[in-house]
Amino acid sequence: MSANANKSHSSFTIVSEMNPHGGLTVRSSGTNATYHLVDYADESTREALESLAAGERVDLDLSRVGRRGNVWRANAVTPRLSADATEAGPAAGS
Repeated sequence: MSANANKSHSSFTIVSEMNPHGGLTVRSSGTNATYHLVDYADESTREALESLAAGERVDLDLSRVGRRGNVWRANAVTPRLSADATEAGPAAGS
């Protein structure tokens, strides 16, 4: 098994917002694979993801929880700017 088989880091889209049990579903922007997040590196990571709505994009560093099933841990999160915000970003003011 490769070292990356249990880790994933890339861009994701929130499929469904965090449920009352802390579960969150995301879809990989590159592969369209769906990941079910059930564990978080710390409270700030969980809170950052909890604040996102369905359809928002985010960069995540994930690792598999356990050996079975499609459940993952969010190790790091970076919300992505929308296309509108990116177009009006620093380049526009330069």
